[in-house]
Amino acid sequence: MHFAIFQLALSTLVLGPGDGDSSEAKAYSGRAADNEVATPALDRAQIDIDGRLDDAAWQQAALLTSFTQFRPVEGVEASERTEVRVLVDAEAIYFAIMAFDSDPSGIRATLAERDSYTRSDDYVRLILDTFDDARRAYVFTVNPLGVQHDGIWNEGGGSAGRRHGNYGQPIDDNPDFLWDSDGAITEWGYQVEVRVPFKSLRFPEAEQQSWGLHVQRRIQRSGFESSWAPITANVSNKLTQAGKLNGLRNLDPGLFMELNPVLTGKRIGEFNAADGLFRRQDPSGDFGLNATYGVTSNLTLDATYNPDFSQIEADAGQIVVNERFALFFPEKRLFFLEGTEIFGMAKQIIYTRSVANPIAGAKLTGKLGSLNVGYLGAIDQSFDAGAANTVVNLVRVRQDVGAASTIGAVYTDRTIGANNFNRVAGADARFALNQRYTLTMIGAASFTDNPGLTSRATGSMLSAKIERAGRAVSFNAELEDTDANFDAGSGFFRRIGDTQFNSRFSYNWYGKRGALIQQVGPSFDLKGYWDHDAFWAGEGIEEGEAQLGWRVGFRGNIMFWGNHQRSMFDFAPEAYQGLVVAQTDGSYTDFRPDQSLFGGLSSTTLSLWVNKWERVRGNVRYTFSETPVFDRSFGVAVEPADSRSTEVTLNLYPTRSLVAELGVRQTRLTRRTDGVELSSALIPRVRAQYQFTRSLFVRGIFEYSSQERLGLRDPATGLSLYRVDQSGEYTLRSGSEGYDVHIEGLVSYEPSPGTVFYVGYTRQMEDTESFRFREVRAMADGLFVKLSYRFRM
Repeated sequence: MHFAIFQLALSTLVLGPGDGDSSEAKAYSGRAADNEVATPALDRAQIDIDGRLDDAAWQQAALLTSFTQFRPVEGVEASERTEVRVLVDAEAIYFAIMAFDSDPSGIRATLAERDSYTRSDDYVRLILDTFDDARRAYVFTVNPLGVQHDGIWNEGGGSAGRRHGNYGQPIDDNPDFLWDSDGAITEWGYQVEVRVPFKSLRFPEAEQQSWGLHVQRRIQRSGFESSWAPITANVSNKLTQAGKLNGLRNLDPGLFMELNPVLTGKRIGEFNAADGLFRRQDPSGDFGLNATYGVTSNLTLDATYNPDFSQIEADAGQIVVNERFALFFPEKRLFFLEGTEIFGMAKQIIYTRSVANPIAGAKLTGKLGSLNVGYLGAIDQSFDAGAANTVVNLVRVRQDVGAASTIGAVYTDRTIGANNFNRVAGADARFALNQRYTLTMIGAASFTDNPGLTSRATGSMLSAKIERAGRAVSFNAELEDTDANFDAGSGFFRRIGDTQFNSRFSYNWYGKRGALIQQVGPSFDLKGYWDHDAFWAGEGIEEGEAQLGWRVGFRGNIMFWGNHQRSMFDFAPEAYQGLVVAQTDGSYTDFRPDQSLFGGLSSTTLSLWVNKWERVRGNVRYTFSETPVFDRSFGVAVEPADSRSTEVTLNLYPTRSLVAELGVRQTRLTRRTDGVELSSALIPRVRAQYQFTRSLFVRGIFEYSSQERLGLRDPATGLSLYRVDQSGEYTLRSGSEGYDVHIEGLVSYEPSPGTVFYVGYTRQMEDTESFRFREVRAMADGLFVKLSYRFRM
């Protein structure tokens, strides 16, 4: 207590938290639109990043004041005062954050793993648009204890292997940068110091330059978000609304080179079905190397040899009992994440997880004037012994046009041999129109050859999307077309051979700050799917969906969503080609179900998200629907069913160091014709993590996946369905079952990105019956150790 009082007094003497001013600091009021900052520059700042804010250099820093709330209520003065100081020296840019709070006991802060807390903790986010192009920016976020969360803001969205989840903001939070921060909770709020070295940033080679700057603050207990430079949802590009750091002169990152040697060891065990024994291999070790070289201040070369991804947490289990299309898994591997915003597009023509087992790779990314360039090459080792490796080349260029528009091109190549390749060439454009509107267009062609084709296959893809941003009214409409021969071997498309139309209209009404209802509004979605050839021939729709949704935001950061939708399916007879019914006399007849069974199907979903309390938060989602049962190979509807699915997640924060997540997902499909349960899935998952320090944690994961599905049948006769191939061989469309148990443990020490020590163990087991736990058999396990150090020169 005495130390806290001393620290408060010392901060008061140096920075004046009582009035937020000092005699030498020039103040810039965000609400007064005074956001053109003359950035103070010192030869050497001599600031210790310790969260105390007691260094004399802060008295010479520019002072950013008067924040404006932008969510949920827009345009009013921020509910709590925030002040930020900024200056530069020859090596770095510095920020001092003072976040005042009328109720310091309500501040939410955990000693969390980096990049993990923006849905749980209070934070301040610094957004640096170093090229001042309103298209890409660095994001540095700190919670009240100075724990780091960083990434890239990419206007236009799109990623080479990730989907964004930052409250709708286009932030890829996987890239990690080297920077310093520390913070402390005080009797008046919290304070944080930040130092970002120029070596961690890319910026123009210019004697004098300006950077865009946003500073945002979020208070979790209320859900209020504010910004130094005022933000409005009526402008689609948030970076165009940023303030400016002017007068930045002679910025020089110096020689920039990083080496990251990696040593790994592992011991793997597997169950041998032939003899029924579980055997472990001898321990093995490996060496890998990552290197980064700053060719210029705005162009970076990365290389990797034998990259190791053993530290990556297992992907959470996904329910696949009635899934028609491929599942998307986000990219988490560090080498592929650097510069990912350059390779990103509105459509996933580049999906870096298609490089599954790389031996080596090289990458060149950066910006030359107004031209963004990216190249990634890799050798992907086959998982089949003796099979040839795949050579992967990915090229991306994007030219800035006007204030916030772009045009670009992409080329991908996957080659195994002279007559075994997949290549895609395409172009895209994104036009910002009248601030509110954005038009995005993409076109691509694929060229594929392999021993299984009688001739080379050529396919095409086209997409156009118009969007309107607005605080009250927003909408979008998109048309996408792919023909059946389009093959993005280095990309990810869930559906091929379709023409799709998607649109959404939404309206939002906002209450006054402090009102019980903070936000409410309806939305309407309309979707249609046609077979590609049928669409261009003017034939009927194959699938359609209309959905009415409702969203309500309550005081205390509580959100409710509800929607009701009607859908229909009408598959052409040729879509069932190869599906037959086994008759009682041993003959087979073509399967052609009555499509009227799949018209006018209803579905209702209710969701509740609660982030009101400090120690316990969570969400629940429930859906009851009428849905077709799909054949997963053919992607066609077989018979109607009633579906009930529930997803519950409970997040526990008993201390600042301990975080636990308890989750369960359950789905059950019942045949409408006879009431028999057709399929079910139940996946409970527990994840607990204890953070000893900002660098050291221990984590455990337990997941049980029980998934069952009966074989497919003809709903009219109840007879079994078979698949017949070109050779005339019949295969029963049988059911499946799986009762998998996954356990994972990890001890991690990571003082900075790239400098790590991991010890982990994972075990995959199989139960004989759902949740029986009596004869659980080990199927595989693995112990791994990883040691790496990131050298920066």
